[in-house]
Amino acid sequence: MKKREFIRTSIFAGTGLILGNISGRLIKKSDRKNKNKKVIAINGSPNEKGNTAYALSIIGEIFNNENINFEIIHVGKNDIRGCIACMRCHNEKTVCIHTTAEEKKWIESMKTADALILASPTYFGGMAGTMKSFLDKAFYSSSKDFRNKTGVAVVTTRRTGASMTFEGLNQYFTINEMPVASSTYWNNIRGLTVDNLKQDSEGIRTLQNLAKNIIKMI
Repeated sequence: MKKREFIRTSIFAGTGLILGNISGRLIKKSDRKNKNKKVIAINGSPNEKGNTAYALSIIGEIFNNENINFEIIHVGKNDIRGCIACMRCHNEKTVCIHTTAEEKKWIESMKTADALILASPTYFGGMAGTMKSFLDKAFYSSSKDFRNKTGVAVVTTRRTGASMTFEGLNQYFTINEMPVASSTYWNNIRGLTVDNLKQDSEGIRTLQNLAKNIIKMI
């Protein structure tokens, strides 16, 4: 090999090693960064292992692959009192006084998240009642603590009503200065049972893309 060719080959080889090392450091740095990110999902379904839980598991799988901390708080099975507009949360600068110790714990966890996912089944064209009771109190008394967190609405439905439920969940974000994560379709998946949902390839793909977009935003 001629001297000039040897030098050129050596330079290219050295550059490749440098880029490879830099790439490795970037990946490791990204992993470390993601481990400090936290997403909390509120499951408003009364069924802890139902359609809404399955929808969240699709998102959770993407998070797990990217080392994102993911926690699901299941509120739908509880007896939760709704907001009665007493205004004491504002007057006394505290969380809603009508929340239980468990509900207060949930709200405190929500405050620590980088993104909040509100996931609900569709009941009569809207979100589940228990879900709304909890969210009304949580967001009214603690809205300043959710500001600038990424907001995500996820809806499960048998057939129709997903758009209205989706809009209702997004109202909590868009009044509290929270950027909203979206996907390649509205964030819903359809079917009567989990087995039905597994056949909704577009819905699954929508939730997978949603998870990837959440990661980019946080």
